[in-house]
Amino acid sequence: MAQYLKDEVQEAIQAAALEVFARKGVRSASMAEIASAARVSTGNIYRYFENKSALYEAVIPDAFVATLQRLLRQRVEAARGVEDLRKLEPTAPYRLLSEEVLAFCLAHRLRVVVLLSSPEGTPHEHFAEELVQFLIKAATAHFHARPARPTRFALEELYRNYVTSLGRILRHLEEERDIREAVEALARYHLTGLAALFTP
Repeated sequence: MAQYLKDEVQEAIQAAALEVFARKGVRSASMAEIASAARVSTGNIYRYFENKSALYEAVIPDAFVATLQRLLRQRVEAARGVEDLRKLEPTAPYRLLSEEVLAFCLAHRLRVVVLLSSPEGTPHEHFAEELVQFLIKAATAHFHARPARPTRFALEELYRNYVTSLGRILRHLEEERDIREAVEALARYHLTGLAALFTP
C-alpha cells in the first residue's frame, strides 16, 4: 500500500510540473508552485526529486525528445520529391507521417509545449531554434533554392513564427478537434506562403 501511495504522489508531482512548466516556463517555475499544483508540501517534492533539473529530466526525458525528432525527420523525408504537398492523397506517406506526428503531439501535449517554448537552462533549451533551422534546410532543399540573405532572414522569421504558433496552439487549445483544426489551418497558410516565396 505504501508503494502505491508513493507512486501516486510522484505522478501527481510530475503532472503538476508539466502544467507549471508549460504555463510559466521552466526557469520561472518554482518548486513551491509545483508543490501547490500537486497538492503536496514543497519539502515532500524533494523526497522524490533532488531539484528542479531532476524533475524536468523526469517529465521530459531525452528518449521522448529523440522520438519526436525522429518522427519529424521521417515526415520531412516523406516530402522529398513531392512537387505540391497540398495535393497529396490522405494515404500518401507524408500525410500518414504528418498524422503520426500530430497524434504524438496530442498524446504529449504539455511536453511538446515546454520544448517549443525554449526551456532555458535545460538540456533542450535550443530545441525550438534547432527545429527552425532544420525546417529551413528542408524547405530550401525541397524547392532547390539558395535564398539571398534578405529572403533567408524572412524565412527564419516565418519558421520561428510557425514553431511558436504550433506551441501556442497546443498550449491554449485543449480539445483534440480544436487543435487539429488550428494546426490544419496553420499548415495550409504555411504551405501556401512557402510556395509563393519560392515560386518566381
